[in-house]
Amino acid sequence: MLCSEREIDALRLLCWCQYIGMDDMRKLLTETEQCNLMLLGLMRQHKKSTAFILTNQGRSFLSEALDNAIPELAQSYHKDAIQRRLRLAGLILTAYRGHIDPFTTTVEELLHSPSLFLSAVTRSRGVNPWGSTRIAAIAHLGDLLCAAHYVCPGIGKLALTDELNAFTNQTARFRDARRAFLFAGESYSDILAELEASEPRTDTKLISYGAAYQCLQFPVHLLSCDDTGAVQLQIMSVPDYRRKLTRAALKGLYQSAENPAWDAFFQGMPFVMAADMDLRRLDDAISIARQEGYPQIAVAALEGQAEAVLFSRYRDTGKARVFILTNEAVSEVAGRPPVPYTPPRTQFLTAEGDVIDAPSFKAPGRAGR
Repeated sequence: MLCSEREIDALRLLCWCQYIGMDDMRKLLTETEQCNLMLLGLMRQHKKSTAFILTNQGRSFLSEALDNAIPELAQSYHKDAIQRRLRLAGLILTAYRGHIDPFTTTVEELLHSPSLFLSAVTRSRGVNPWGSTRIAAIAHLGDLLCAAHYVCPGIGKLALTDELNAFTNQTARFRDARRAFLFAGESYSDILAELEASEPRTDTKLISYGAAYQCLQFPVHLLSCDDTGAVQLQIMSVPDYRRKLTRAALKGLYQSAENPAWDAFFQGMPFVMAADMDLRRLDDAISIARQEGYPQIAVAALEGQAEAVLFSRYRDTGKARVFILTNEAVSEVAGRPPVPYTPPRTQFLTAEGDVIDAPSFKAPGRAGR
């Protein structure tokens, strides 16, 4: 039996994520492919969480196939650690399905965009350069460098100064990249529920994500860990994506805007490209437009973003006309159809161009033998 690219990538993702839930695994492998990898002894289901994990045999097999280019992550079976790993898996899979390389083992590999580096990779090597920060990953998207956090209701607090210091120190070599924060979660509404929860500040150092969201000087992009989020990352991986997507969407109706808060003028209104889900920028653009005498602005975004947030937050309140980006406009900018990446079933080849022979299935013996 020859291993396919899809099967190898599923095993690689298990190695980097440690735990992948059943629903997420269905986005990677068919039921038959899952059963085959378990029969081969390369992965199994964790009894308590029912999530898939890599076996020791699977790790050895993967290490040999990839010339030992895999992270040294200590497996944890504590309930809270498993939950953190499952949340992190949602972010990693969204990046992977957004055509972003998550299989990095050093920060230096972020030189290649688009890519994602997990802080957990270096947290387990004896020296922890991230301290107690909550940075889950660093993403290099086009000309943007993002500190990615997983945000959900009840996620807890963070020391913002420590987060900023760690982000700056660990990415100091990327001098020309613009910095931003990426707040990822199961859904946009899930993220906003935590960001907009009112909570009195009682600590001088630790603050809620909502408070951090309000005072961060860097742009903050929201990201849903689903198909819409995967396409959002495809867009954000293109350098100067906002200008390019604005022109692709408006075509001959494009008019330049003098105010930098807006991306263009469209049908006599300020226009803002909101596919990167920087809602603070969008709110500022609306505020400036009203000061300039425009009661409404025009906004364009992906369908999933509009339905989850923008319709209720901006269209229904009369703040903006919300338009859905066409597949053609997104494809023109991203260079590919706006659909999540699915690994092919073609045979996997090593860096030397060799095929990989998977371990043979163990045939059941007859009774008495």
